[in-house]
Amino acid sequence: MTIAHRGDPLVHRENTLPSLQSAVDKGANTLEFDLRLTRDGQIVLLHDASLERLWGVPGQLADHTLSDLRQLTQSDLRQRDLGGYRLPLFEEVLAAFPETTFLVDLKTDDVVAPAVRTLREFGGDAFERSIFVAARKGGREALIELRRNEPDAVIGLDWTAAEPPAEELLDTLRPQYFGPRWAVADAAGVPAMRERGYRVWVGPLADPGQVADALAYGVDGIVADDISDLLARCAAGAGAGAPGQGD
Repeated sequence: MTIAHRGDPLVHRENTLPSLQSAVDKGANTLEFDLRLTRDGQIVLLHDASLERLWGVPGQLADHTLSDLRQLTQSDLRQRDLGGYRLPLFEEVLAAFPETTFLVDLKTDDVVAPAVRTLREFGGDAFERSIFVAARKGGREALIELRRNEPDAVIGLDWTAAEPPAEELLDTLRPQYFGPRWAVADAAGVPAMRERGYRVWVGPLADPGQVADALAYGVDGIVADDISDLLARCAAGAGAGAPGQGD
């Protein structure tokens, strides 16, 4: 799995359609992005709760309707260059990428049910192609609730602790994927998790040296900011028959 972290953020604004499209055009087979709700219940792609860093708009996303946001960003275009980017709707992403695997980071509890409903109603295999994670405080509880309500959901357990996940958590959540940070890969027991049938990714990685080390370590996927570098290293490793071939 070559997992593009928020698309291709070194080339385009993160979590936008051009960023996601650039990653797919380069060969990424999985897109990672973040979902939040506007005040009027629209699902959009945004990592931060605040709009300030990415869009230069004051306040929290949840305080604005989608119409408010579109007006604010259009007004801001007259004052500063936003590069033609705009805040994308989740449905626009589903329509733009009918075959790509999605790594969907659910940034708030209230976006979980609407995101699942949107995927179900969109049709095709959109729901089956989506892997749900919740890399935040309280995220595991949200995923346990998701598992309870949607037994067929594909779930990834994001992991930052310096020890393996407890058996009770694994039994309750029943994740298909395990996603530790690279810094805790050994302590979290990646080889053992793979032997037990979990597919494992590491990341997000920004350092090319870490990408090379992770490929040699042997994982099923890597989340990377520099998708061009990741794809080049995967291609080189596959050509040489190195560990990680075919991941």
